Amino acid sequence: MRKVLITGASGFVGTSLIEKILVSYPDIHLTALSRNPVAITHQRLTVKTGDLFSLKDTLKAMQEQDTAVYLVHSMLPSAGLDQGSFQDFDLILAENFVETAKKVGVKDIIYLSGLIPDQEEKLSTHLKSRKEVEEVLSSAGIRTTILRAGIILGKEGSSFQMILRLLQKLPLMICPKWTLSQTQPIDHGDLLNVLCECIINDKVKGATYDLGGPERLSYLTLMKRIARFFHLHRVFIPFPVFSLKLSRLWVSFFTGWPKELVYPLILSLKHQMVVNPQKAFPETKLLSTTIEESLQKYGYHLTPARKASKKKRNDVRSIQRLPLPKGFDAQEISLEYFKWLPRFFSSLIKVYRYQESCVFYFLHPKFKLLELTRSVERSSPSRQLLYITGGVLSGEHERGRLEFREVLNRKYIIAAIHDFTPALPWHLYRWTQAVVHLMVMRAFKRYLETLRKESI
Repeated sequence: MRKVLITGASGFVGTSLIEKILVSYPDIHLTALSRNPVAITHQRLTVKTGDLFSLKDTLKAMQEQDTAVYLVHSMLPSAGLDQGSFQDFDLILAENFVETAKKVGVKDIIYLSGLIPDQEEKLSTHLKSRKEVEEVLSSAGIRTTILRAGIILGKEGSSFQMILRLLQKLPLMICPKWTLSQTQPIDHGDLLNVLCECIINDKVKGATYDLGGPERLSYLTLMKRIARFFHLHRVFIPFPVFSLKLSRLWVSFFTGWPKELVYPLILSLKHQMVVNPQKAFPETKLLSTTIEESLQKYGYHLTPARKASKKKRNDVRSIQRLPLPKGFDAQEISLEYFKWLPRFFSSLIKVYRYQESCVFYFLHPKFKLLELTRSVERSSPSRQLLYITGGVLSGEHERGRLEFREVLNRKYIIAAIHDFTPALPWHLYRWTQAVVHLMVMRAFKRYLETLRKESI
């Protein structure tokens, strides 16, 4: 029996892909990995709750898998406080995924990416991130299939739901210049068919494909057709001077969706999101559903507005991308950090290193701020992992950790804090210790940039 891992299993595409495989492919056993509960039970489904930010969790889920499907993005918060850009979060997730896939011997990776226009040098941050993830997954030496899709026409497709909500809320719509950009929507069911084909058919594996339905049109025309289909009488007024940055504000306001999700999507709308014929998926019969057929199938269905989780959390994740000077590796960068930090704070904060432990203290060693202990068995020259094991600034620290690791084939170094629980009251922490940490990492980045220039 073929064993397939689905990451991002609680999401829109992940959940529906699991349901389709369980119904249509009895020779496939699925493992679903997600931070959130997966509301499906089946004898051919193993559900594992885990965090892709954790190599340990990822390793447990990926054991004995033949194929791993990557349906992950990190535009919504993953902790009580996220410090860093979603691009860097996506980068470290992809690095964890591919490192584990190599270790356990996964044979195939399938990644659902975004349509990348031909003029790649001017990509939005959202599409740049998708391209970086493609680069990470493809560099593993594992057969990798990349599926690039734009707007997904389905009940919970992000862009489709945004359009529906705007049409519902606004009888009169201002149409900026970006609404004239071309798009090629894909039916949700067609997308699932392609994903399944890539899981079972060796002939289509190991390539990059653009996916889109049979119709290419502007966003403005798409909105007009959706409004007409659902008998919504709307007035569309062209307004070419309205910027993307202003658009993202009113889209977030009227849809009720969080800016962390809306902003990257809107800033990508300047691109022509259409299929390059030279990269089109060869099984064209799987991509034949028209826009009206999709609308008929899914109906006028508004899902609850996507929100960042309101569950109270007091954990912290901070991920910073830093330059990697020539001749340095992650182990040397970590040592350099601990040597540099006391100089940055002058005489206020000092660092004491003893074997595999490192203690930050204020003025006197007895006043221990933080204690870090290096995990010898899980560290290497390309990755240094230190657990937060004590100090007055640290609360519960079972999973709290700091890591330095090389990414994108040693182009950068990532400095990341995961699952850190501060001892300070939450609001005090956010405006003191958290601010200081960002200030320190930005200063360390400038220091590494200086080292890199000197090493050239």
